[in-house]
Amino acid sequence: MAGKKLTRRALKQITILSGKGGTGKTTIVAVLAQLSSPISLMADCDVDAPDLHLLLNPKNISSERFLSGKLAIKDGFKCVNCGKCFEVCHFDAITTDYEINAFKCEGCGACIWICPTKAINIETKLSGMIYEAKTRFGPFIHALLDIGAENSGKLVTEVIQKSHIKANQLNKELIVVDGSPGIGCPVIAALKNATLVIIVVEPTITAIHDMKRTIDLVRFFNIPIAVIINKASINKEQRSIIIEFCRKEAIPILGEIPYNLEIYTAMVNGKTLLEQNIGELKTPLNEMWIKIKDLIHLKGK
Repeated sequence: MAGKKLTRRALKQITILSGKGGTGKTTIVAVLAQLSSPISLMADCDVDAPDLHLLLNPKNISSERFLSGKLAIKDGFKCVNCGKCFEVCHFDAITTDYEINAFKCEGCGACIWICPTKAINIETKLSGMIYEAKTRFGPFIHALLDIGAENSGKLVTEVIQKSHIKANQLNKELIVVDGSPGIGCPVIAALKNATLVIIVVEPTITAIHDMKRTIDLVRFFNIPIAVIINKASINKEQRSIIIEFCRKEAIPILGEIPYNLEIYTAMVNGKTLLEQNIGELKTPLNEMWIKIKDLIHLKGK
């Protein structure tokens, strides 16, 4: 919870969340990647729709298959087209010509049980990929879940584990994690090992609502919280609501980033806000980083 004393340890992890999508979370993560280089490793845990790579421009140096879930596989030589599998499948995964639709199959095994010729087997399916990469700011672990695949939380857990292994191998001091929107399984998995959770919020009603839900989730796991107000100048009234809420809840505000159209130019150019050299953002971004280092007792850089 906010105000809790942080345990000192060699490797820190900050997980950046937003609750609502589109608040600028990944834009802030890219800035932190730049400011914390070369003592950090980045990890993108938004495995359903990752976009941190668009700003970091990584060069993948290795990849690993993510196997998860079950899939029925038919042996065409053994199949006699009796249609029993079609009759028993409750997921419409068997077509009228008795082929298996991999996108609909839930791996329940009913077709295996009913098949008289044992023409169907259950196999663990390829559900995504995990990548180790290098960027201009340092090492980067990211992943992509296949379309329609399940277990995004499990894939995020793999990303977190690999990030810590790699960070320790490289003697890094910090892991910067880009989490996914919402409060579901991928977000919960991204909280593992977190030293601090930073919630990026914009001054809108929906963003504030989702910020509060995210705070409730993080507090359940007793992890310290801080807030960054992005696009702070678009709505003074809602900005004041955020500030007052954080004051009452004893949640530190690390900084306020004003709305600036040059931010979109930076995104199009694949640059961070600091690389784009947006004058009015330089001071608040650097002050934000100083406050983060103080909160997590980070000695490096």
